[in-house]
Amino acid sequence: MTNLNKTTMKKIACIVGMIFCTTMTMAQKKGNPTAPPATAENTTVQQQKRSSTIGISQDFTMPVASPKATTKQQFSTSNIELEYSRPSVKGRKIFGGMVAFGKPWRTGANAITKITFGEEVIFGGQRVEAGTYALYTIPNQKSWTVLLNTNHKSSGLNDINHEEDIAKVEVKPTILKESVETFTIELNNISNTNASLNIIWENTKVTVPIVADNHERIIAYLEEALHGDRPPYRDAAFYFEETGHDLKRAVEFADRALEENPRAFWIHSLKARIFSKLGDKQQAVRSAETAAEMTRGTGYEEEYKKKVEDYR
Repeated sequence: MTNLNKTTMKKIACIVGMIFCTTMTMAQKKGNPTAPPATAENTTVQQQKRSSTIGISQDFTMPVASPKATTKQQFSTSNIELEYSRPSVKGRKIFGGMVAFGKPWRTGANAITKITFGEEVIFGGQRVEAGTYALYTIPNQKSWTVLLNTNHKSSGLNDINHEEDIAKVEVKPTILKESVETFTIELNNISNTNASLNIIWENTKVTVPIVADNHERIIAYLEEALHGDRPPYRDAAFYFEETGHDLKRAVEFADRALEENPRAFWIHSLKARIFSKLGDKQQAVRSAETAAEMTRGTGYEEEYKKKVEDYR
């Protein structure tokens, strides 16, 4: 090989080396050139690392205009569940404006509102079996129609079939003094047998009463459970007293509950109420005095002293 060829080869090698170094430097700035090809798995892992670095959880969602709400309320012997979306007023006129009078409204946004009853109820005076239903309304200025429909998979727009309605309730709206910004459906005024379904938005509130006809079902449950391995004497005594059902047996159940928990002053107070309903004032006072004596030195002392005076 000539000197010229050797010189030329050295120059070529030098140029190649410079190009390689420059390429490596640029690659390092952009990322690791020796990293494996990008895959869905690698991308997900990298995203998770970036998310954890900036404090974002895996259930991250972007804010929406009408956020979804799910409510599960214990009622009677089961539950009532609501699933709906909550739009806001945002300076708009709602009823008679964005929500037209005289036309079906899915009573929310994005999808039909769903309501699930865990047991048979009386909805606005109409008996409704346990199950899931679409809840929609027809608003008007002086009255609203609240409906339950079996097609709970409806969009709530143009696919509502009135032949599938199973309850239709006419109610008068209440005008609120203060505007409610975000659409709300709530269950309120809850007792053992009653609840109120309130639909509230802007300056309007609509209420539908819900009643659970549960007495026979509860009695049947208690009668069976009282013959079981762990008889619910306490629950039976309280329920019998509250409903006035077989009060003499209620006294027996209260006594059995006290055998299990002799320091249960509230059971003595319960017996006072039972005896009072039976018309036995003397026994009512005795039971109330026993309860008061057991609460001495506690935060309940004054409350139970007053109860004794009430029975006297």
